[in-house]
Amino acid sequence: MAKKENIEEKNSVIPENNVKLRKLIPKKEFSLNDFKKKIGGEDIDIPNKPFEWIKLSIALQKAIGIPGIAKGYVNLLRGFSNTGKSTALCESVVSAQKMGILPIIIDTENNLGKNRLKLMGFDWDNDFFIMIDNEFLLNHFGKKQNPKRNDAAIEDLAKCIHYFLDLQETGELPYELLFAIDSVGTLDCIKSIDAAIKDGGNNMWNAQAFAQAFRSLTNFRIPNSKKINKIYTNTFVAVQKVWFDSMSGGQGSIRHFGGEALFSAARLIIHWGGIKAHGTSKVVATSKGRELTFGIKAPTCVAKNHLDSELGGIAFNGEDIISTPHGFIGASKEDIDAYKKEHLQFFRDLLGGDLDAEDIGTRYDEIKEDEKISYEFASDIKDFENN
Repeated sequence: MAKKENIEEKNSVIPENNVKLRKLIPKKEFSLNDFKKKIGGEDIDIPNKPFEWIKLSIALQKAIGIPGIAKGYVNLLRGFSNTGKSTALCESVVSAQKMGILPIIIDTENNLGKNRLKLMGFDWDNDFFIMIDNEFLLNHFGKKQNPKRNDAAIEDLAKCIHYFLDLQETGELPYELLFAIDSVGTLDCIKSIDAAIKDGGNNMWNAQAFAQAFRSLTNFRIPNSKKINKIYTNTFVAVQKVWFDSMSGGQGSIRHFGGEALFSAARLIIHWGGIKAHGTSKVVATSKGRELTFGIKAPTCVAKNHLDSELGGIAFNGEDIISTPHGFIGASKEDIDAYKKEHLQFFRDLLGGDLDAEDIGTRYDEIKEDEKISYEFASDIKDFENN
């Protein structure tokens, strides 16, 4: 009987399928920090520098509930034509210059007049800026790819930004940079330009080219500059016009000229005007039978906010605001009266006479959808840009 029990006991320890038993080896204590070092942990979990703003005017801050544009981020100023987008861009350029951030102004529309920036406080005399136009883009980048090309392209714009970032990394441009672009959607891509002679460009080509050319800039080079292991923090802010696509299903939706890539990449989007139309009004000064359009009133709001800050994740509906040659002011009577007093000589020069602020009346005129408004405002009196 005892013999049988020994046999059963022996059989009970034989593994199934004749698999040999292995002696269990105690696991080593795992250290995640050691693992990170092993795979190159010096490049993992690098924190950001303290969050900062490039501040815009007090009036705009009150209207949208945030201080301005986010330093170290991709920012988008979008909306219909003549709503205030370029005024915000100009304010960011002026603010950056005062903060010691080198503004690289890329004006693809020839829209940012020298006098306009000067009125907002930009100092043209200290030479602390870089001004880029389409001719520079074409001659320095476009013609290197094709000497026969006559138009700057989307790809040239991206190469230009990479060029200055490369100079910064090598120490040849030792400043923090603000890339201020007016505007996205103006340029065609190389494929569209080359096809224009034959059968015209293609919006889909342009959108694809922008997404491809700017991917590393908006997803990597700009946002990574916020890391504490980077010497300089760089910021991207661009103007982009929109249109309302009523055929996109449901209630329709906003579409962006030049494609949706920048909308996706931007972490802060400020929207000017309405959703289906611009919804703007001219602000007209009147005195002794003379009239001067000196501002554009438009609604504004924060349409997207993916910022890593105390104000991140919040979208503000905002208020109406007026863009003027000197920047933004509030839309209340008190704000307009204060603006007249502060810039009384400006109104005297354009309306004539030894006026007092009380002599200048104000009215709003709704802007029609197809109405063209000069952004220099005073062009119906005289050539403001050349004075």
